[in-house]
Amino acid sequence: MNSDYDQESPLILIVDDEAVNRLILESNLKRQGFRTVSTSSGQECLDLARREQPDLVLLDIIMPGMDGFQTCQTLKDAPETRDIPVIFLSALTDTGVKTKGFEAGGVDYVSKPFDAKELLARVRTHLTLRNQERQLRVYSERLEEMVDERTTKLKQAELDLQRNYDMQTALNHLLQLSLQELPLEELLQQCLDSILGISWLTLQNRGCVYLQEDEGGCYRMVAHRNLPEHVQEQCKTMVPGDCACGRAIGEQRVLVVPDEEVDHNKLLPEGVEPHSNVCVPIRSQHATLGILNLSIQRGARLTQPESAFFGAVANTLMQMILYKRAEQRMLHHVLHEPLSNLPNRTALLDGLNVEINQARDVEGYRFALVLINLDRFNRFNESLGYDLGDKLILSSIQRILDERKVDEDVFHLGGDGFAVLIRRLREVADPLLLAERILDGLKQPHQLDGHEIQTSASAGVVLSDVRYHRGEDLLRDADIALHLAKSRGRGRFEVFSHVMHEKARQAMQTFMDLRLALQREEFVLFYQPIICLTTKRTIGVEALIRWIHPVRGMISPAEFIPLAEETGLILPMGRWVLEKACLDMRVFTESKDSPKSSKPFMVSVNLSGKQFAQPDLYEQVEAVLQETDFPPECLKLEITESVVMENAEAATRILERLKRLKIKISIDDFGTGYSSLSYLHRFSADILKVDRSFVSRMHLGGENLEIIRTIVTLAQALKMEVVAEGVETEEELKTLTMLRCDYAQGFYFAKPMPLEQLREGQFGLSRDEQSAAMDRRGGPPDRRETPGRREMDG
Repeated sequence: MNSDYDQESPLILIVDDEAVNRLILESNLKRQGFRTVSTSSGQECLDLARREQPDLVLLDIIMPGMDGFQTCQTLKDAPETRDIPVIFLSALTDTGVKTKGFEAGGVDYVSKPFDAKELLARVRTHLTLRNQERQLRVYSERLEEMVDERTTKLKQAELDLQRNYDMQTALNHLLQLSLQELPLEELLQQCLDSILGISWLTLQNRGCVYLQEDEGGCYRMVAHRNLPEHVQEQCKTMVPGDCACGRAIGEQRVLVVPDEEVDHNKLLPEGVEPHSNVCVPIRSQHATLGILNLSIQRGARLTQPESAFFGAVANTLMQMILYKRAEQRMLHHVLHEPLSNLPNRTALLDGLNVEINQARDVEGYRFALVLINLDRFNRFNESLGYDLGDKLILSSIQRILDERKVDEDVFHLGGDGFAVLIRRLREVADPLLLAERILDGLKQPHQLDGHEIQTSASAGVVLSDVRYHRGEDLLRDADIALHLAKSRGRGRFEVFSHVMHEKARQAMQTFMDLRLALQREEFVLFYQPIICLTTKRTIGVEALIRWIHPVRGMISPAEFIPLAEETGLILPMGRWVLEKACLDMRVFTESKDSPKSSKPFMVSVNLSGKQFAQPDLYEQVEAVLQETDFPPECLKLEITESVVMENAEAATRILERLKRLKIKISIDDFGTGYSSLSYLHRFSADILKVDRSFVSRMHLGGENLEIIRTIVTLAQALKMEVVAEGVETEEELKTLTMLRCDYAQGFYFAKPMPLEQLREGQFGLSRDEQSAAMDRRGGPPDRRETPGRREMDG
């Protein structure tokens, strides 16, 4: 231990309701030779303090029962414990909290998580102060006893005591300054002014403080007082060896240099009489952080107390610099993305709030926000790896930076999201032109690690508006415009309008209701018959989900299915559809109302892209078949052509596994995607389903008719069957029959219907008989519903 302490090592009382905090503090303190005792409550702290009389208390603020402030106040109110110094430990950094701590009697405040070196330095400082206070009392008692005999010595001792008190007061003032929420340079300026104001130091009223820019590099002047402009200019920076201060860098002691050894061009104004120059190195454990440069009014060297005082000053400044730099690093981390080191979403919101206030205060001031997002970025990550994905992000950022101008700030919002904030907007077209340039630049191939990566991006643009009061609202609207751009095909930008906001609000309400719809059993299944064109009999049905909202009634699948896809709710919804369809069809096929046929009566269930990508899809389907006791040969899973071709190799493996369950596989929306014939042969599919867009245009002839003819021919060659969806007219039925299409479904035969209505249906009737049946059921299908549409991708 330091020689300043008594022979017995100081006893420190630790008070914290978190056991791990007490353990860490005890470990750090014991390694430094301190004795410790700890407790978890304020009341036990009071008892231990009275009994053990510790040298110092480390006191947490937020504790159950009696908090730190009450505990400290009680200690200070009791005569036997009022002199024990209390250092508060807390994660609360608000200035008001710190002030309250000092008002309760605390001598210092250390923020959690604490730096062990800082904590130990402060503990030692206050133990030294208390020891000095004890010595002061001893001195006073001795002086009172010897007042008659040693009057001269008493006066000298009083001077010493006053000087020590002044030193402690000055150091306490520096510690108080360090608690202010000010930038480091402002704090150092205030510290310099405070030091120069100490009368007993007999300093000249001028000086400066240097900080080291980087390890081993130059020093920059960050605070000064009464230095002429030409001296300030000459002394702005300094490198080791340039002057006497430079020679002090490696020293642990205070260096005092007579003026004849000092470069006057560096340190002293012209015409100033020589004096002693005081260079105080500000050092941490392993490095010099800066230099305090002062001039004393006399030519003699400093006294030992003055040198000790400057050593304590340097130690205090060191703690202040380390704390502020750690705070700056933390703030930089909070406001910047680690990958790009660009300002992040938090910084963007701060910037938007500044711009909103500026637009409100300055007439005619305008700004804009461009929000950018790479298209299908996850696909690149999954196929090429995250390292290359990071390089793609950095390459994209560089292209965005290349397009910006002086008043345009670029932000990285995490992942593949970016933003450009345009300040002082002059022309409304500027953000649109910027978005266009950025999107064009991002379309160009990226050359990364031998890969040529072609991508695109979408953007949303928002212009300033007096209706905005928060940055969050403006960013939200930019995101709405961005999502609209993606939904309209990607690789483009959209400008936000408040109509979009209303639609987004409605979509959010729908999403919130959708989350509860499964729980509240608001979903039902409708079934649309599938007709064999040879026998004109129903050979199966397609299961289609419907949402009966308790307030809004029947909600169109076109409104809620895309939302379910986007939010991931499609997964539990799809599982419910599969299970419900199997249960319904098992009951239906076992009833006397079901159509009799030599072939199994099939139920078709659509799988969404997200369902198809689930690693346990096979296990889910197998589990549903077992739980519902549904015959697998009666189940047909429909997957869209675009989904299976998104990763054809993986799709081939998945479909092969599903076929082991003896279910049927149908490729839906065939002809609208980009299938490769080689993969189609390997998909193990049983059925191709012709998209309704081709069926509805058959009467136009030409390529539409030939596409269906080609699909039928292809299916026959691959020993597959063909289902045409969206059949609405007798002409379409005749054409499909002529083309030897196997099956069809659509409003010509029947619209999707509940299970109860399906049980009452007429199967395999002539057109006239079917019309009569429809009349008995309440008329023809409602033409307002999109005919033949596959409403449920799940």
